[in-house]
Amino acid sequence: MRQHGAIFGRTRAMRLVVVAVFVGCFLSANPPAGRAQAPHRYTVANLKALETAFVALADKVSPSVVAIRTYHDIRVRRGGRGRTPMIVKEPVSHGSGLIIGADGYILTNYHLLDDANSLSITLFNGERYDGTVVKADRRSDLVVLKIDATGLKPVRWGTYEDVRVNQWCFAAGNPFGLATFDGRASVTYGVVSGLGRQLSDRIEIPPGEIDIRYYGNLLETSATINPGSSGGPLFNIDGRVIGIVTAIETSSGVNEGHGFAIPITKNIRRIVDQLRNGKEVRYGFIGVQAVDIWSLPPERSTAVRRNRGALIDSLVDPQSPAARAGLQPLDIVIEFDGVPVRNSDHLVRLVGFTPVGTKAEIKYLRDDVERTTKITVGDRADLLGYDPIDE
Repeated sequence: MRQHGAIFGRTRAMRLVVVAVFVGCFLSANPPAGRAQAPHRYTVANLKALETAFVALADKVSPSVVAIRTYHDIRVRRGGRGRTPMIVKEPVSHGSGLIIGADGYILTNYHLLDDANSLSITLFNGERYDGTVVKADRRSDLVVLKIDATGLKPVRWGTYEDVRVNQWCFAAGNPFGLATFDGRASVTYGVVSGLGRQLSDRIEIPPGEIDIRYYGNLLETSATINPGSSGGPLFNIDGRVIGIVTAIETSSGVNEGHGFAIPITKNIRRIVDQLRNGKEVRYGFIGVQAVDIWSLPPERSTAVRRNRGALIDSLVDPQSPAARAGLQPLDIVIEFDGVPVRNSDHLVRLVGFTPVGTKAEIKYLRDDVERTTKITVGDRADLLGYDPIDE
């Protein structure tokens, strides 16, 4: 496990810090002048009601959570020639998943499959199935699996747009492989600590995949998540999924109260639907390496003073869409296809979720002078020369 950011699988870890404060101060509609009001004090009955609600939520969502175990199958030949080889399953990692279809479709993190070629899935009632890959997408770190089962209870989706900092949230999954054999998911609670976190340049990513996997716009949570929690759901208090548990920030190798989940945005839902239907996910790309502008001095440009925009650090190819559109290093992109650009991560998302082949308008600053150009969005995998699936 790396020192700053880590994805889950194998021995990658996560842990929760839970702080609940049940103290409030309610003033009456017409308090007497000059008289302080006593704070409202919650009773044990109030706390029991909250406890009952939390227990009911866990009971409701657990049937939609699965435990995953991945293996590397090795063919071993014993005895003389002509003997049938034996398959030895070497455990690789454990993780979690969420049911997205009553007919056996399951969503989880792609990184659980690293170095594995087979997997088993355990349902909440202890039933175990061999799983197969329907479609995987390395960039989003998502994969849809399938088991031969029916009558399952799929999750209900929430929306990231409705999520607010400090709202309750609940993580369910298979920490430390505890649910691998009986399927009984662990459920923990905390709050949404932050939104829009960017970890692509901090997280542990396999060599050669730095430009492939994307960990941006993440939801930060204090809910307890540990090794094996990867791919599990993060629920809101209504029992709807608002995120997919994926990573932690750590300096000790264990969770220090900062877990991260892929948010359930409209674009993520679209990716999940494509994977479930066995379709390849394509991402837009204009051929630039962009960085945030915060390190530039305030006098550098109006974009810096307004604290928005993405600085082009370099072009990936002299024939890239950006190069053909006349963009250059040190240009600051301030608007893409009519949408103001907040930072480099925002530009990556705007371009990435734009259909390949789209003709878009870009506004940018060069030497503090605003300019406009047209650009045709290319295909990220084609321009960088990698296989987007690698199953």
